[in-house]
Amino acid sequence: MYVVFGDEIVDSEELKETIQENSDFIVEKDLTKGTKREDTLAYQISIDIDNLNEIIKEDYDLEEIDSEDLFDEYITLADELAMELEEIMPEDAVMNARAYKWDNTDDAIKVVIAIGHAELGELKVSDVARRLLSQVD
Repeated sequence: MYVVFGDEIVDSEELKETIQENSDFIVEKDLTKGTKREDTLAYQISIDIDNLNEIIKEDYDLEEIDSEDLFDEYITLADELAMELEEIMPEDAVMNARAYKWDNTDDAIKVVIAIGHAELGELKVSDVARRLLSQVD
């Protein structure tokens, strides 16, 4: 799907490939159409628990963390890593990422990200991300 991004047109499929090639995230769904906007991109992405464990074990002994604290750590880390995707986004992009679920089936943390042009504003992009959270599994 093509999206108006400032003075440019961005293909959501190309950005999906960029995310997958330049990060540990897997794009599970292109949610761009679900935003019901012509100026916002959105994706449901996930990151494998094994990738997060590699990072977490630098600071913690994984055997000593209870499951609730580990879940909180996974969610926080997934949010931080997703926000680092801003570095590979088109110029003048603002984005919002929200980790929301530990999928035990895939053993991955699910995240929703919304991306818009700076003209749209961070508040609007945050609102889109929040709205999308209610639409995903």
